[in-house]
Amino acid sequence: MRKFSKVLALLLVALLCLGMFAGCGEKVEKNENKVILGNVTELSGDFRWPGFGGSSAGASDQDINRLTTGYSTMETNQNGAYVWNQTVVKEHSEVEDENGNLVVTVEINPGLKFSDGSEVKAVNYLAYVLAFSTNVSVNAGHTGMSGQAFVGFDSFKAYVGADVEVKGATKEFAGVRLLGDYKFSLTVSKEAGFYPYYYANTYGAVTPYPLDLVLGEGVEVKDDGNGAYLTDAWYKKAADSTAETLTYEKSEHLKAARYDVTKYAFSGPYTISAWDESTKEVTLKINPEFAGNFEGQKPAITTVVYVKIVSETQLDQLKNGVIDVLANITGGTDTKAALDAMKASEGKLAENHYQRAGYGKIQFECDFGPTMFNEVRQAITYLLDRNAFCSTFTGGYGQVVHGPYSPDFAQWLAVKDTIQLNSYEYSLASAKKVLEDNGWVYNSKGEAYVEGATGVDAVRYKKLTAEEAAACDGVNKTYTSVANTDGVEYKTVKVGNDYYMPLVINWFGTTPNDVTDLIGTSLANSAEVTSAGMVIRSTTGDFDKLLGEIYREESYGYGGTPTYGMFNLATGWNSAIYDYAFNWSSDPKYFGYSSNKFFDPDDAKYPYDITAEKLSYADALAAAKAAGAENLGMDYLSMAMVYNAKTEAEYNEWWKAYIEKWNSLVPDIPLYSNYYYDIYNSKIENYKTSPFWGCADAVVYATIKNAVEAE
Repeated sequence: MRKFSKVLALLLVALLCLGMFAGCGEKVEKNENKVILGNVTELSGDFRWPGFGGSSAGASDQDINRLTTGYSTMETNQNGAYVWNQTVVKEHSEVEDENGNLVVTVEINPGLKFSDGSEVKAVNYLAYVLAFSTNVSVNAGHTGMSGQAFVGFDSFKAYVGADVEVKGATKEFAGVRLLGDYKFSLTVSKEAGFYPYYYANTYGAVTPYPLDLVLGEGVEVKDDGNGAYLTDAWYKKAADSTAETLTYEKSEHLKAARYDVTKYAFSGPYTISAWDESTKEVTLKINPEFAGNFEGQKPAITTVVYVKIVSETQLDQLKNGVIDVLANITGGTDTKAALDAMKASEGKLAENHYQRAGYGKIQFECDFGPTMFNEVRQAITYLLDRNAFCSTFTGGYGQVVHGPYSPDFAQWLAVKDTIQLNSYEYSLASAKKVLEDNGWVYNSKGEAYVEGATGVDAVRYKKLTAEEAAACDGVNKTYTSVANTDGVEYKTVKVGNDYYMPLVINWFGTTPNDVTDLIGTSLANSAEVTSAGMVIRSTTGDFDKLLGEIYREESYGYGGTPTYGMFNLATGWNSAIYDYAFNWSSDPKYFGYSSNKFFDPDDAKYPYDITAEKLSYADALAAAKAAGAENLGMDYLSMAMVYNAKTEAEYNEWWKAYIEKWNSLVPDIPLYSNYYYDIYNSKIENYKTSPFWGCADAVVYATIKNAVEAE
């Protein structure tokens, strides 16, 4: 018995040793239960509703939003597909009513809580839909279109309070119903053309917010049987309101609440505990009230710090512990350096990689300047050796695509053997031909262009029609080159009664940026561009300035006059949903949807009518040609893809036609579709990203090896 006790004691000592040491004599390293994330895009503090209904939300701000917002009725999974949130939704149904509308009814589970302990109820889901479907939100800078798909939207949006009579306006939003403390419904409008819709079930994807965050004080969400509505305090007029220009007190609340990170509760896995505007650093703490994401996952890492990554020193930041995750590494030089650093780290760094659902690109503004002409955009594409560019930039970790798609998309795989795309093979001769065919055959005097001329006649000019000269409020009449580093200023000249525009592209690129540098050497400053009779002038700045110019937002530095026709940036898809409806519309209310400002002439001849009969692709094409269009327009194709298609085969047919049309018009030049590498501190376990699953998603599943809490 004594012998057995001695053996047992020795065994316990050995086990204790193993618990304290990785091996006898080797101490187990403890790690603070914290992770430091970051992005090269600087945080702006726009965390509550990044972009405020527009398209200019920064990637870093979106990451913070994803970490602090939760309980959406539907969320995207690791493959980018929308799924019902099992943590939130008790029951849901999607049923057509007698008028052919789609009624999505959702009952949520009781007991869900915001970070302050208050319960999440149906009103928290409806407050956002209601508030951001009113002119009160428009007055605050939002689009006011959040509920546009639901029955009664137009009449509800027209309502501006009981003190102002508006014909046809209704206080109640008929298609938005509050059916109980935990139950609501949303009715998708057939009459307005939002149903049928290929992704119809996603209309049920709504997110709850604290009522005081959205509505401020004194406003309630009610439903007396005719539709949900906001009580009169929401529409109270501001002191400067006039009969001609209505303004609202609550608009000021929305402007302030958008950037407030301390007063209002959060619904996601983390809460913001500190936000330093001077250093652009956010500290987040785990939200103990969070019940989990769509599959019940809760975070285990107690603290998340989010910082600005400096691209020139990003590897040093990682190796020195300034950051724990270096995400989305791409480009041959950076990828090789990152992988070399990982190999040399002796196990202290790990990696995860995937092919990106997106591409780097040159983007054109298509409503003014030389880039408003399709042939100019085609010529620039011909003048760039994209295969060489891709190989140089990605170091072999990427491929060239010829349109707005990912090679991994299911619809691409379905049509890739039959789709007809121009690959725009590198060709100076092809560039010259399309330019000459488009009338770029003059010099600044209105005489014939002579290759090899100098000064202002070194480039081609085009004689503008009256309509072309008047485009974009007449900015073409005064179009002028910027960044005139060689001392030559090119500008539109008037010869007699005609305007002649120079083939000079004002290009804005971010810096520091390897893509910007490579475009400069391989395109902008190339001998081929000069030989083609073109000049590309380079201006560099930060990403906010770039966004300001693209979306023409003064708050981001836009000066009021369109200047740049070419930008370099990247695009991608956050989910498997492919929907570009309204992005090519000429309707001013959708201006914020369009980053290219391209309005297809074919759409003018045969416009899409969302309320009309939903035609098949073959019937629509025949009708367009009968109306005098060469083809279906970009707006028509993008709308019909999701509003006419009922089956996967029909969707793929529309999608193929859309990609082919886009390819012929080149509103962007795809440069590379690349692999992304995440290099991270190996103390982080269970960290897995994908094309649709970024670091803000992955960190909720991650843990810290041998984690201890900070004292």
